[in-house]
Amino acid sequence: MTNKIATIIVTFNRINLLLKVLEAVEREVESKGILIIVDNNSSDGTEEELVRVGYVFDEFSPYEEDTGKISINIKENLKIIYLKLDKNIGGSGGFYYGVKLALKEEWGWLWFLDDDAKPQPGCLKELLKYAKKSDVLVPLRISNPIDVREFPAIRFNMRNPFLKEVRDVGFYKNYEKIEDLPETIEVEDFSFEGPLIKRRVIEEMGPPKKDIFISGDDTDYALRILRKYGKKHLLITRAIIERISPSKKSEIIPLWKEYYLKRNYYYTHYTYGENVFVKIKPFFLFLFSIIKNTLKMRMSVEKFKVNLYAFWDSIKKKMPIRYKP
Repeated sequence: MTNKIATIIVTFNRINLLLKVLEAVEREVESKGILIIVDNNSSDGTEEELVRVGYVFDEFSPYEEDTGKISINIKENLKIIYLKLDKNIGGSGGFYYGVKLALKEEWGWLWFLDDDAKPQPGCLKELLKYAKKSDVLVPLRISNPIDVREFPAIRFNMRNPFLKEVRDVGFYKNYEKIEDLPETIEVEDFSFEGPLIKRRVIEEMGPPKKDIFISGDDTDYALRILRKYGKKHLLITRAIIERISPSKKSEIIPLWKEYYLKRNYYYTHYTYGENVFVKIKPFFLFLFSIIKNTLKMRMSVEKFKVNLYAFWDSIKKKMPIRYKP
């Protein structure tokens, strides 16, 4: 099996960040391998800028399934495949089509990246040091300021229904600096901000679920792999990915986003809950949300519909794209 690296980057309206990530990826893969850019129908000039700077060849053909258009370019020894989708189908849809494209190519490892996840120098080399130790190698993704709650979970607890936070990250709080962390740590989840996964695993698992849209597609994929193989993933703490998008101190969650956050959170409990109490937990969370927002006079008709759809769709395990950003 070849050790060639294929990289997937999903982007939407963040060309300035994407260019920084692309530059870092070129450095890491040493201008070899395959780079797949999936563009969720950006409207900020992403396509035109990628053509201008030489990443994309300005000649397109329709993509199969009539979902968009595709261009293939060779930049030094790096094969670049650019897929521009006809509509925004979220990060999950982008990675779904990215993996489908990747499986038609020859490579040994698949590297998942977001358009604001910039590998620090030596990140890929650090990951590959442990290629014989695990089929799923996870970098440490940091932001400014560093928040250990965003680190991969040591345990993703789907057994205790009373936990407010199912992701156990308490282990990291024992260390003052990330430099003090052990070089490798076994973890149970990851985000699509740098995991490097062996081809055999990708072939057996298939692409990520297409219709999750945002928030949870990476967790779902991590848990699917964990359940199938019964082995934790390996976090490599010296392999650093930096999130370069500005940190938001506070955010009022729009209703469209609330729908996906709640639906996917409920779905995870229904799908991966290890007992009936965890599986019915979403009902009580839904009920509590309705009562709480009603008492605080924050329950509009639209908000009620969002909460109801989130609960109902998760029960049915249907994942429609009901709301758009």
